[in-house]
Amino acid sequence: MQFYVERDVPIPMRDGVILRADIYRPSEDGEYPALLTRIPYNKSSAQSTGAPMVNPIQGPERGYVIVVQDTRGRFTSDGEFVPFYTEADDGYDSVEWVAKQEWCNGKVGIYGNSYLGVTVRQAVVSNPPHLEAAVAYLTGANYHQGWTYTGGAFELGFNHRWAIKLALGAVSGLEESKREIAKKHLTYAAAHLQESMSYLPHRNAPGLERELVSYYQDWLDHPTYDEYWKSIDATQKASAVSAPTLDITGWQDLFSRGHIDMYNALQESGKDIPKNEQRLLIGPWAHESYMGYANDRVGDKVFGPIASSAAGFVGPFIFSWFDAWLKGETEKLKELPLVRYFDIGSREWTNADAWPPEGRDIKYYLHSAGQANTRFGNGTLLLNTPDVQCPDSYQYDPLDPVPTMGGRIQMPEVQEAGVKDQSVVEEREDVLVYTTPRLDRAVTIAGPVEAKLFISSSAVDTDFTAKLVDVEPNGYCGNVTEGILRARYRDSMEEATLMQPGDVYEISVDLWHVAHTFKPGHRIRLEISSSSFPRWDRNSNTEVHPCDAAMGDMQIATNTIYHESDKESFLSLHVVE
Repeated sequence: MQFYVERDVPIPMRDGVILRADIYRPSEDGEYPALLTRIPYNKSSAQSTGAPMVNPIQGPERGYVIVVQDTRGRFTSDGEFVPFYTEADDGYDSVEWVAKQEWCNGKVGIYGNSYLGVTVRQAVVSNPPHLEAAVAYLTGANYHQGWTYTGGAFELGFNHRWAIKLALGAVSGLEESKREIAKKHLTYAAAHLQESMSYLPHRNAPGLERELVSYYQDWLDHPTYDEYWKSIDATQKASAVSAPTLDITGWQDLFSRGHIDMYNALQESGKDIPKNEQRLLIGPWAHESYMGYANDRVGDKVFGPIASSAAGFVGPFIFSWFDAWLKGETEKLKELPLVRYFDIGSREWTNADAWPPEGRDIKYYLHSAGQANTRFGNGTLLLNTPDVQCPDSYQYDPLDPVPTMGGRIQMPEVQEAGVKDQSVVEEREDVLVYTTPRLDRAVTIAGPVEAKLFISSSAVDTDFTAKLVDVEPNGYCGNVTEGILRARYRDSMEEATLMQPGDVYEISVDLWHVAHTFKPGHRIRLEISSSSFPRWDRNSNTEVHPCDAAMGDMQIATNTIYHESDKESFLSLHVVE
Protein backbone atom coordinates (compact mmCIF):
# COMPACT_ATOMS: atom_id res chain seq x y z
CA MET A 1 0.00 0.00 0.00
CA GLN A 2 1.21 3.50 -0.79
CA PHE A 3 1.24 6.08 1.97
CA TYR A 4 1.89 9.75 2.57
CA VAL A 5 4.37 11.23 5.03
CA GLU A 6 3.92 14.77 6.33
CA ARG A 7 7.07 16.07 7.99
CA ASP A 8 7.39 18.45 10.95
CA VAL A 9 3.66 18.98 11.43
CA PRO A 10 3.17 21.53 14.27
CA ILE A 11 1.08 20.43 17.25
CA PRO A 12 0.30 23.17 19.81
CA MET A 13 0.36 22.41 23.54
CA ARG A 14 -1.82 24.13 26.15
CA ASP A 15 1.01 26.48 27.15
CA GLY A 16 1.65 27.58 23.55
CA VAL A 17 4.76 25.45 22.99
CA ILE A 18 4.85 23.78 19.57
CA LEU A 19 5.80 20.12 19.25
CA ARG A 20 6.38 18.64 15.81
CA ALA A 21 5.55 15.27 14.33
CA ASP A 22 5.91 13.17 11.22
CA ILE A 23 2.58 11.70 10.14
CA TYR A 24 2.31 8.49 8.10
CA ARG A 25 -1.12 8.24 6.39
CA PRO A 26 -2.72 5.78 3.97
CA SER A 27 -2.79 7.16 0.44
CA GLU A 28 -6.57 6.87 0.25
CA ASP A 29 -8.46 9.73 1.86
CA GLY A 30 -10.69 8.82 4.74
CA GLU A 31 -10.95 8.64 8.50
CA TYR A 32 -8.67 6.13 10.19
CA PRO A 33 -7.76 5.15 13.73
CA ALA A 34 -4.43 6.68 14.72
CA LEU A 35 -1.46 5.46 16.73
CA LEU A 36 0.77 8.00 18.46
CA THR A 37 4.33 7.57 19.69
CA ARG A 38 6.41 10.30 21.31
CA ILE A 39 10.21 10.13 21.22
CA PRO A 40 13.12 12.17 22.66
CA TYR A 41 15.70 10.53 20.37
CA ASN A 42 14.68 12.08 17.02
CA LYS A 43 11.44 11.15 15.30
CA SER A 44 13.29 10.57 12.03
CA SER A 45 15.77 8.10 13.51
CA ALA A 46 15.95 4.41 12.79
CA GLN A 47 14.66 3.74 16.31
CA SER A 48 11.27 5.21 15.38
CA THR A 49 10.96 4.38 11.68
CA GLY A 50 12.71 1.02 11.80
CA ALA A 51 11.60 -0.36 15.15
CA PRO A 52 10.75 -4.04 14.68
CA MET A 53 7.75 -4.08 17.02
CA VAL A 54 5.78 -1.19 15.49
CA ASN A 55 7.15 0.28 12.28
CA PRO A 56 5.41 3.51 11.21
CA ILE A 57 5.80 2.49 7.58
CA GLN A 58 3.70 -0.62 8.23
CA GLY A 59 0.92 1.30 9.97
CA PRO A 60 -0.85 2.54 6.83
CA GLU A 61 -0.77 -1.01 5.44
CA ARG A 62 -2.82 -2.07 8.44
CA GLY A 63 -5.26 0.81 8.16
CA TYR A 64 -3.72 3.15 10.74
CA VAL A 65 -2.35 6.66 10.71
CA ILE A 66 0.95 6.73 12.61
CA VAL A 67 2.03 9.93 14.35
CA VAL A 68 5.69 10.08 15.46
CA GLN A 69 6.37 13.17 17.58
CA ASP A 70 9.55 14.69 19.01
CA THR A 71 9.00 15.30 22.72
CA ARG A 72 9.26 18.77 24.20
CA GLY A 73 12.68 20.36 23.83
CA ARG A 74 14.09 17.61 21.63
CA PHE A 75 15.15 17.97 18.00
CA THR A 76 12.36 19.71 16.02
CA SER A 77 10.09 20.42 19.01
CA ASP A 78 10.19 23.67 20.96
CA GLY A 79 10.44 24.13 24.72
CA GLU A 80 12.73 22.65 27.36
CA PHE A 81 13.23 18.93 27.88
CA VAL A 82 12.88 17.84 31.50
CA PRO A 83 12.42 14.06 31.76
CA PHE A 84 9.04 12.87 33.04
CA TYR A 85 7.57 16.20 34.13
CA THR A 86 5.70 17.50 31.06
CA GLU A 87 4.75 14.18 29.52
CA ALA A 88 1.29 13.91 31.09
CA ASP A 89 0.02 17.26 29.79
CA ASP A 90 1.85 16.96 26.48
CA GLY A 91 0.56 13.43 26.01
CA TYR A 92 -3.02 14.49 26.74
CA ASP A 93 -2.83 17.45 24.36
CA SER A 94 -1.22 15.40 21.60
CA VAL A 95 -3.81 12.61 21.79
CA GLU A 96 -6.66 15.11 21.63
CA TRP A 97 -5.07 17.01 18.74
CA VAL A 98 -4.71 13.78 16.75
CA ALA A 99 -8.33 12.80 17.45
CA LYS A 100 -9.62 16.06 15.95
CA GLN A 101 -7.80 15.81 12.62
CA GLU A 102 -9.83 15.17 9.47
CA TRP A 103 -7.94 11.95 8.76
CA CYS A 104 -8.73 10.47 12.21
CA ASN A 105 -11.97 8.76 13.16
CA GLY A 106 -11.58 9.91 16.76
CA LYS A 107 -10.01 6.70 18.03
CA VAL A 108 -6.40 7.03 19.19
CA GLY A 109 -3.92 4.55 20.60
CA ILE A 110 -0.47 5.27 22.00
CA TYR A 111 2.60 3.04 22.12
CA GLY A 112 6.25 3.19 23.08
CA ASN A 113 9.25 1.53 24.67
CA SER A 114 11.81 2.76 27.21
CA TYR A 115 11.44 6.56 27.53
CA LEU A 116 8.80 6.41 24.80
CA GLY A 117 7.00 4.16 27.26
CA VAL A 118 7.24 6.92 29.86
CA THR A 119 5.26 9.13 27.51
CA VAL A 120 2.72 6.31 27.20
CA ARG A 121 2.31 5.89 30.96
CA GLN A 122 1.98 9.61 31.58
CA ALA A 123 -0.56 10.03 28.78
CA VAL A 124 -2.61 7.10 30.04
CA VAL A 125 -2.84 8.42 33.61
CA SER A 126 -3.77 11.89 32.28
CA ASN A 127 -6.86 10.15 30.83
CA PRO A 128 -7.49 11.95 27.51
CA PRO A 129 -11.08 11.27 26.35
CA HIS A 130 -10.13 9.92 22.91
CA LEU A 131 -7.44 7.50 24.09
CA GLU A 132 -8.80 4.01 23.45
CA ALA A 133 -5.82 1.76 24.26
CA ALA A 134 -2.10 1.76 24.95
CA VAL A 135 0.97 -0.44 24.61
CA ALA A 136 3.87 0.11 27.01
CA TYR A 137 6.96 -2.04 26.71
CA LEU A 138 10.27 -2.17 28.52
CA THR A 139 9.52 0.94 30.56
CA GLY A 140 8.86 2.14 34.10
CA ALA A 141 5.97 3.48 36.17
CA ASN A 142 7.46 4.72 39.45
CA TYR A 143 10.48 6.68 38.28
CA HIS A 144 12.14 6.64 41.69
CA GLN A 145 12.03 2.93 42.47
CA GLY A 146 13.07 0.81 39.51
CA TRP A 147 14.30 3.60 37.22
CA THR A 148 16.52 6.12 39.02
CA TYR A 149 16.98 4.23 42.29
CA THR A 150 16.58 0.64 43.44
CA GLY A 151 16.32 -0.07 47.13
CA GLY A 152 17.68 3.42 47.75
CA ALA A 153 20.82 2.87 45.63
CA PHE A 154 21.33 5.02 42.55
CA GLU A 155 21.09 3.15 39.23
CA LEU A 156 24.44 4.58 38.21
CA GLY A 157 25.22 2.50 35.13
CA PHE A 158 21.98 3.28 33.34
CA ASN A 159 21.38 6.86 34.43
CA HIS A 160 24.97 8.01 33.93
CA ARG A 161 25.02 6.62 30.40
CA TRP A 162 21.56 8.00 29.63
CA ALA A 163 22.44 11.47 30.91
CA ILE A 164 25.62 11.53 28.81
CA LYS A 165 23.55 10.61 25.76
CA LEU A 166 20.98 13.33 26.46
CA ALA A 167 23.66 15.90 27.27
CA LEU A 168 25.39 15.34 23.94
CA GLY A 169 22.17 16.43 22.29
CA ALA A 170 21.97 19.56 24.43
CA VAL A 171 25.50 20.92 23.94
CA SER A 172 24.42 23.21 21.11
CA GLY A 173 22.32 25.20 23.57
CA LEU A 174 25.33 26.29 25.64
CA GLU A 175 27.17 29.57 25.30
CA GLU A 176 29.89 29.32 22.68
CA SER A 177 32.63 29.75 25.28
CA LYS A 178 31.42 26.64 27.13
CA ARG A 179 30.29 24.56 24.19
CA GLU A 180 33.63 23.09 23.11
CA ILE A 181 34.82 22.11 26.58
CA ALA A 182 31.47 20.48 27.35
CA LYS A 183 31.53 18.59 24.07
CA LYS A 184 35.08 17.45 24.79
CA HIS A 185 34.14 16.17 28.26
CA LEU A 186 31.01 14.42 27.01
CA THR A 187 32.71 12.82 24.04
CA TYR A 188 35.45 11.48 26.32
CA ALA A 189 32.91 10.26 28.89
CA ALA A 190 30.85 8.50 26.23
CA ALA A 191 33.97 6.71 24.98
CA HIS A 192 35.21 5.86 28.50
CA LEU A 193 32.02 5.16 30.43
CA GLN A 194 33.56 2.90 33.08
CA GLU A 195 36.13 5.58 33.91
CA SER A 196 33.49 8.30 33.93
CA MET A 197 31.23 6.27 36.23
CA SER A 198 34.14 5.81 38.65
CA TYR A 199 34.70 9.56 39.08
CA LEU A 200 34.56 10.81 42.69
CA PRO A 201 32.57 12.61 43.85
CA HIS A 202 30.18 11.25 41.28
CA ARG A 203 28.09 14.42 41.28
CA ASN A 204 31.07 16.31 39.83
CA ALA A 205 31.77 13.96 36.91
CA PRO A 206 32.79 16.09 33.89
CA GLY A 207 29.92 16.57 31.45
CA LEU A 208 27.15 16.19 34.02
CA GLU A 209 27.11 19.79 35.24
CA ARG A 210 23.77 21.26 36.28
CA GLU A 211 23.66 23.79 33.45
CA LEU A 212 23.83 20.95 30.94
CA VAL A 213 21.69 18.23 32.56
CA SER A 214 20.00 19.93 35.50
CA TYR A 215 17.55 17.07 35.86
CA TYR A 216 20.40 14.60 36.53
CA GLN A 217 21.55 16.74 39.43
CA ASP A 218 17.93 16.94 40.58
CA TRP A 219 17.76 13.15 40.69
CA LEU A 220 20.83 13.09 42.92
CA ASP A 221 19.25 15.80 45.09
CA HIS A 222 16.19 13.60 45.67
CA PRO A 223 17.38 10.17 46.85
CA THR A 224 14.22 9.57 48.89
CA TYR A 225 10.73 8.93 47.55
CA ASP A 226 9.52 12.49 48.11
CA GLU A 227 7.06 14.79 46.34
CA TYR A 228 9.50 15.22 43.46
CA TRP A 229 8.88 11.55 42.59
CA LYS A 230 5.38 11.06 43.95
CA SER A 231 3.97 13.71 41.63
CA ILE A 232 4.99 11.72 38.54
CA ASP A 233 4.45 8.18 39.88
CA ALA A 234 1.97 6.55 37.49
CA THR A 235 1.10 3.82 40.00
CA GLN A 236 -0.36 6.46 42.32
CA LYS A 237 -2.77 7.58 39.58
CA ALA A 238 -4.11 4.18 38.54
CA SER A 239 -7.66 5.03 39.62
CA ALA A 240 -7.80 7.79 36.96
CA VAL A 241 -7.04 5.45 34.06
CA SER A 242 -9.76 4.59 31.52
CA ALA A 243 -7.79 3.08 28.62
CA PRO A 244 -6.60 -0.54 28.84
CA THR A 245 -2.88 -1.22 28.44
CA LEU A 246 -0.89 -4.09 26.98
CA ASP A 247 2.29 -4.25 29.06
CA ILE A 248 5.32 -5.98 27.54
CA THR A 249 8.53 -6.48 29.50
CA GLY A 250 11.43 -8.86 29.97
CA TRP A 251 12.91 -10.53 33.03
CA GLN A 252 16.34 -9.06 32.31
CA ASP A 253 15.08 -5.53 31.63
CA LEU A 254 15.98 -2.99 34.29
CA PHE A 255 12.46 -1.50 34.10
CA SER A 256 10.54 -4.77 34.54
CA ARG A 257 9.44 -3.71 38.00
CA GLY A 258 7.42 -0.84 36.51
CA HIS A 259 5.18 -3.17 34.54
CA ILE A 260 4.38 -5.41 37.49
CA ASP A 261 3.90 -2.44 39.83
CA MET A 262 1.47 -0.83 37.36
CA TYR A 263 -0.32 -4.13 36.87
CA ASN A 264 -0.79 -4.46 40.63
CA ALA A 265 -1.87 -0.82 40.99
CA LEU A 266 -4.60 -1.29 38.38
CA GLN A 267 -5.72 -4.53 40.01
CA GLU A 268 -6.03 -2.74 43.34
CA SER A 269 -7.66 0.54 42.31
CA GLY A 270 -8.33 0.55 38.57
CA LYS A 271 -11.66 1.02 36.83
CA ASP A 272 -13.31 -2.09 35.38
CA ILE A 273 -11.96 -1.95 31.81
CA PRO A 274 -8.30 -1.11 32.54
CA LYS A 275 -8.37 -3.51 35.51
CA ASN A 276 -10.05 -6.49 33.87
CA GLU A 277 -8.82 -6.07 30.30
CA GLN A 278 -5.15 -5.24 30.86
CA ARG A 279 -2.64 -7.73 29.48
CA LEU A 280 0.84 -8.58 30.74
CA LEU A 281 3.44 -10.23 28.48
CA ILE A 282 6.82 -11.04 30.06
CA GLY A 283 9.62 -12.55 27.99
CA PRO A 284 13.23 -13.34 28.91
CA TRP A 285 14.49 -10.13 27.27
CA ALA A 286 16.92 -7.42 28.32
CA HIS A 287 16.36 -3.75 27.53
CA GLU A 288 17.99 -3.62 24.10
CA SER A 289 16.01 -6.63 22.85
CA TYR A 290 13.44 -4.49 21.06
CA MET A 291 16.19 -3.13 18.78
CA GLY A 292 16.91 -6.50 17.17
CA TYR A 293 14.84 -8.26 14.55
CA ALA A 294 15.64 -11.71 15.94
CA ASN A 295 16.82 -11.04 19.45
CA ASP A 296 16.48 -14.39 21.17
CA ARG A 297 19.72 -14.20 23.17
CA VAL A 298 19.94 -12.72 26.66
CA GLY A 299 23.53 -12.69 27.87
CA ASP A 300 24.97 -16.18 27.57
CA LYS A 301 21.60 -17.85 27.00
CA VAL A 302 19.99 -18.36 23.60
CA PHE A 303 16.28 -19.17 23.80
CA GLY A 304 15.51 -19.58 20.10
CA PRO A 305 12.64 -18.29 17.95
CA ILE A 306 10.07 -19.20 20.60
CA ALA A 307 11.33 -16.26 22.67
CA SER A 308 12.33 -13.79 19.98
CA SER A 309 11.36 -10.19 20.70
CA ALA A 310 11.17 -9.50 16.98
CA ALA A 311 8.28 -8.37 14.83
CA GLY A 312 7.22 -11.93 14.02
CA PHE A 313 6.58 -12.67 17.69
CA VAL A 314 5.72 -9.50 19.59
CA GLY A 315 4.44 -7.40 16.68
CA PRO A 316 1.26 -9.45 16.17
CA PHE A 317 0.38 -9.04 19.86
CA ILE A 318 0.57 -5.26 19.50
CA PHE A 319 -1.52 -4.97 16.36
CA SER A 320 -4.10 -7.49 17.61
CA TRP A 321 -4.44 -5.33 20.70
CA PHE A 322 -5.03 -2.14 18.75
CA ASP A 323 -7.31 -3.89 16.24
CA ALA A 324 -9.52 -5.00 19.12
CA TRP A 325 -9.85 -1.59 20.75
CA LEU A 326 -9.59 0.82 17.81
CA LYS A 327 -11.26 -1.21 15.06
CA GLY A 328 -13.80 -3.15 17.09
CA GLU A 329 -12.28 -6.54 16.23
CA THR A 330 -12.88 -7.75 19.77
CA GLU A 331 -12.48 -11.41 18.86
CA LYS A 332 -8.73 -10.75 18.72
CA LEU A 333 -8.69 -10.24 22.48
CA LYS A 334 -9.16 -14.00 22.77
CA GLU A 335 -5.72 -14.40 21.19
CA LEU A 336 -4.17 -12.48 24.07
CA PRO A 337 -4.09 -14.26 27.46
CA LEU A 338 -4.45 -12.03 30.51
CA VAL A 339 -0.90 -12.92 31.56
CA ARG A 340 1.72 -14.72 29.47
CA TYR A 341 5.21 -15.23 30.83
CA PHE A 342 8.40 -17.03 29.88
CA ASP A 343 10.11 -19.43 32.28
CA ILE A 344 13.84 -18.88 31.78
CA GLY A 345 14.84 -22.23 33.29
CA SER A 346 12.37 -24.47 31.44
CA ARG A 347 12.34 -22.27 28.31
CA GLU A 348 8.56 -22.47 28.12
CA TRP A 349 5.72 -19.97 27.87
CA THR A 350 2.89 -20.16 30.39
CA ASN A 351 -0.53 -18.48 30.37
CA ALA A 352 -2.12 -17.33 33.62
CA ASP A 353 -5.17 -15.40 34.79
CA ALA A 354 -3.20 -13.17 37.14
CA TRP A 355 0.27 -12.25 38.31
CA PRO A 356 1.69 -13.81 40.30
CA PRO A 357 -0.01 -17.11 39.47
CA GLU A 358 -1.38 -19.21 42.29
CA GLY A 359 1.31 -20.85 44.37
CA ARG A 360 2.87 -20.89 47.81
CA ASP A 361 5.77 -19.11 49.42
CA ILE A 362 8.60 -21.29 50.67
CA LYS A 363 11.61 -20.32 52.74
CA TYR A 364 15.18 -21.49 52.30
CA TYR A 365 17.09 -20.69 55.49
CA LEU A 366 20.72 -19.57 55.56
CA HIS A 367 23.12 -21.92 57.35
CA SER A 368 26.89 -22.01 57.79
CA ALA A 369 29.69 -22.72 60.23
CA GLY A 370 30.71 -19.08 60.06
CA GLN A 371 32.64 -19.30 56.80
CA ALA A 372 30.20 -18.72 53.94
CA ASN A 373 32.69 -16.51 52.10
CA THR A 374 33.14 -17.53 48.44
CA ARG A 375 31.53 -20.50 46.71
CA PHE A 376 34.16 -22.68 48.35
CA GLY A 377 32.87 -21.81 51.83
CA ASN A 378 30.39 -23.68 54.02
CA GLY A 379 27.24 -21.66 53.40
CA THR A 380 24.09 -23.69 52.68
CA LEU A 381 20.42 -23.06 51.94
CA LEU A 382 18.10 -25.50 53.68
CA LEU A 383 14.37 -25.81 54.32
CA ASN A 384 14.88 -26.40 58.05
CA THR A 385 15.42 -23.51 60.44
CA PRO A 386 18.87 -22.91 61.97
CA ASP A 387 19.77 -23.46 65.63
CA VAL A 388 22.90 -22.00 67.22
CA GLN A 389 25.29 -20.99 64.45
CA CYS A 390 28.17 -18.62 63.90
CA PRO A 391 27.40 -15.50 61.83
CA ASP A 392 29.17 -14.74 58.57
CA SER A 393 31.18 -11.55 58.10
CA TYR A 394 33.04 -9.86 55.26
CA GLN A 395 34.72 -6.57 54.58
CA TYR A 396 33.19 -4.27 52.01
CA ASP A 397 35.66 -1.82 50.47
CA PRO A 398 34.01 0.77 48.18
CA LEU A 399 37.35 1.25 46.42
CA ASP A 400 37.31 -2.46 45.50
CA PRO A 401 33.62 -3.12 44.87
CA VAL A 402 32.09 -6.35 43.64
CA PRO A 403 31.86 -5.96 39.85
CA THR A 404 28.52 -6.07 38.09
CA MET A 405 28.17 -9.28 36.11
CA GLY A 406 25.18 -9.18 33.74
CA GLY A 407 21.66 -8.91 35.05
CA ARG A 408 19.17 -6.08 34.62
CA ILE A 409 21.55 -3.46 33.33
CA GLN A 410 21.57 -0.94 30.50
CA MET A 411 25.14 0.03 29.71
CA PRO A 412 26.01 -2.02 26.60
CA GLU A 413 29.26 -0.15 25.98
CA VAL A 414 30.49 -1.38 29.37
CA GLN A 415 28.89 -4.78 29.72
CA GLU A 416 26.22 -7.00 28.22
CA ALA A 417 22.96 -7.48 30.10
CA GLY A 418 21.35 -10.82 30.89
CA VAL A 419 22.48 -14.19 32.21
CA LYS A 420 26.20 -14.44 32.93
CA ASP A 421 28.43 -16.92 34.77
CA GLN A 422 28.90 -15.65 38.33
CA SER A 423 31.75 -18.03 39.21
CA VAL A 424 34.46 -15.36 39.30
CA VAL A 425 32.37 -13.06 41.48
CA GLU A 426 31.73 -15.94 43.86
CA GLU A 427 35.46 -16.37 44.45
CA ARG A 428 35.68 -13.01 46.23
CA GLU A 429 35.99 -12.99 50.03
CA ASP A 430 33.44 -10.16 50.21
CA VAL A 431 30.71 -12.35 48.70
CA LEU A 432 28.81 -14.76 50.96
CA VAL A 433 27.46 -17.81 49.16
CA TYR A 434 24.65 -20.10 50.35
CA THR A 435 23.68 -23.11 48.23
CA THR A 436 21.14 -25.95 48.40
CA PRO A 437 22.07 -29.59 47.84
CA ARG A 438 21.41 -30.84 44.31
CA LEU A 439 17.66 -30.85 43.69
CA ASP A 440 16.00 -34.24 43.29
CA ARG A 441 13.00 -32.62 41.61
CA ALA A 442 12.30 -29.38 39.79
CA VAL A 443 11.48 -26.21 41.70
CA THR A 444 9.48 -23.71 39.64
CA ILE A 445 9.12 -20.15 40.88
CA ALA A 446 6.91 -17.41 39.40
CA GLY A 447 6.49 -14.27 41.43
CA PRO A 448 8.31 -12.17 44.01
CA VAL A 449 11.72 -13.09 45.41
CA GLU A 450 12.86 -11.67 48.74
CA ALA A 451 15.78 -12.07 51.13
CA LYS A 452 15.01 -11.46 54.82
CA LEU A 453 18.27 -10.88 56.63
CA PHE A 454 19.49 -10.10 60.11
CA ILE A 455 22.49 -7.83 59.69
CA SER A 456 24.93 -5.59 61.48
CA SER A 457 27.72 -3.32 60.31
CA SER A 458 30.68 -1.46 61.68
CA ALA A 459 29.42 1.53 59.66
CA VAL A 460 26.49 3.91 60.09
CA ASP A 461 25.39 3.12 56.55
CA THR A 462 26.21 0.46 53.98
CA ASP A 463 24.51 -1.55 51.26
CA PHE A 464 23.35 -5.16 51.14
CA THR A 465 22.93 -6.95 47.82
CA ALA A 466 21.24 -10.29 47.22
CA LYS A 467 21.47 -12.36 44.04
CA LEU A 468 19.58 -15.54 43.16
CA VAL A 469 21.69 -17.97 41.11
CA ASP A 470 20.99 -21.24 39.28
CA VAL A 471 23.97 -23.59 39.61
CA GLU A 472 23.95 -26.07 36.75
CA PRO A 473 25.43 -29.60 36.96
CA ASN A 474 28.40 -28.49 34.82
CA GLY A 475 29.24 -25.75 37.32
CA TYR A 476 27.83 -22.79 35.37
CA CYS A 477 26.41 -20.27 37.85
CA GLY A 478 23.75 -18.23 36.06
CA ASN A 479 22.20 -15.18 37.67
CA VAL A 480 18.40 -15.27 37.89
CA THR A 481 17.47 -12.04 39.68
CA GLU A 482 18.99 -9.62 42.18
CA GLY A 483 18.30 -6.66 44.44
CA ILE A 484 19.89 -4.15 46.78
CA LEU A 485 19.02 -2.22 49.92
CA ARG A 486 20.79 0.90 51.14
CA ALA A 487 20.69 0.40 54.90
CA ARG A 488 19.69 3.98 55.71
CA TYR A 489 16.40 3.27 53.88
CA ARG A 490 15.72 -0.04 55.63
CA ASP A 491 12.56 1.34 57.29
CA SER A 492 11.29 3.61 54.53
CA MET A 493 12.26 4.95 51.11
CA GLU A 494 10.84 8.28 52.25
CA GLU A 495 13.27 8.93 55.10
CA ALA A 496 16.87 8.02 55.89
CA THR A 497 17.79 6.54 59.27
CA LEU A 498 21.44 5.78 59.99
CA MET A 499 22.46 2.63 61.86
CA GLN A 500 24.16 2.29 65.19
CA PRO A 501 27.40 0.40 64.45
CA GLY A 502 27.29 -3.11 65.88
CA ASP A 503 23.52 -3.20 66.42
CA VAL A 504 21.56 -5.98 64.74
CA TYR A 505 18.75 -5.05 62.33
CA GLU A 506 16.24 -7.08 60.36
CA ILE A 507 16.11 -5.98 56.72
CA SER A 508 14.36 -7.06 53.54
CA VAL A 509 16.12 -7.07 50.16
CA ASP A 510 13.64 -7.08 47.26
CA LEU A 511 14.93 -9.16 44.35
CA TRP A 512 11.88 -8.21 42.23
CA HIS A 513 9.88 -10.83 40.32
CA VAL A 514 10.94 -13.65 38.03
CA ALA A 515 9.78 -16.95 36.53
CA HIS A 516 12.39 -19.68 36.57
CA THR A 517 12.56 -23.46 36.89
CA PHE A 518 15.51 -24.94 38.77
CA LYS A 519 15.79 -28.36 37.16
CA PRO A 520 16.62 -31.65 38.90
CA GLY A 521 20.35 -31.87 39.50
CA HIS A 522 20.67 -28.08 39.71
CA ARG A 523 21.24 -26.13 42.92
CA ILE A 524 19.64 -22.93 44.18
CA ARG A 525 22.14 -20.34 45.37
CA LEU A 526 21.94 -16.99 47.16
CA GLU A 527 24.81 -14.50 47.06
CA ILE A 528 25.02 -11.76 49.70
CA SER A 529 27.39 -8.81 49.43
CA SER A 530 27.39 -5.01 49.51
CA SER A 531 28.04 -3.78 45.99
CA SER A 532 27.51 -4.33 42.29
CA PHE A 533 29.48 -1.66 40.49
CA PRO A 534 28.94 0.11 38.17
CA ARG A 535 25.28 -0.88 38.05
CA TRP A 536 24.71 0.78 41.42
CA ASP A 537 26.69 3.61 42.97
CA ARG A 538 29.10 2.74 45.78
CA ASN A 539 28.18 3.37 49.38
CA SER A 540 31.06 5.11 51.18
CA ASN A 541 29.97 3.46 54.46
CA THR A 542 29.55 6.91 56.01
CA GLU A 543 26.71 9.36 56.52
CA VAL A 544 27.85 11.26 53.40
CA HIS A 545 25.42 10.84 50.55
CA PRO A 546 27.11 8.47 48.07
CA CYS A 547 26.89 10.91 45.15
CA ASP A 548 28.86 13.47 47.19
CA ALA A 549 31.43 11.05 48.61
CA ALA A 550 35.02 11.90 47.70
CA MET A 551 37.99 9.56 47.73
CA GLY A 552 38.77 10.49 51.33
CA ASP A 553 35.24 9.59 52.45
CA MET A 554 35.54 5.97 51.36
CA GLN A 555 35.72 3.70 54.41
CA ILE A 556 35.93 -0.08 54.74
CA ALA A 557 32.98 -1.66 56.58
CA THR A 558 32.74 -5.04 58.27
CA ASN A 559 29.27 -6.39 57.51
CA THR A 560 27.72 -9.41 59.19
CA ILE A 561 24.83 -11.76 58.39
CA TYR A 562 23.21 -13.65 61.29
CA HIS A 563 21.34 -16.96 60.99
CA GLU A 564 20.31 -18.66 64.21
CA SER A 565 17.15 -19.62 66.06
CA ASP A 566 16.16 -16.06 67.05
CA LYS A 567 17.64 -14.44 63.94
CA GLU A 568 16.43 -16.55 61.03
CA SER A 569 17.71 -15.17 57.75
CA PHE A 570 16.03 -16.72 54.73
CA LEU A 571 15.31 -16.58 51.01
CA SER A 572 11.60 -16.45 50.13
CA LEU A 573 10.43 -17.89 46.80
CA HIS A 574 6.92 -18.06 45.29
CA VAL A 575 6.66 -21.65 44.08
CA VAL A 576 4.07 -22.84 41.55
CA GLU A 577 3.27 -26.46 40.83
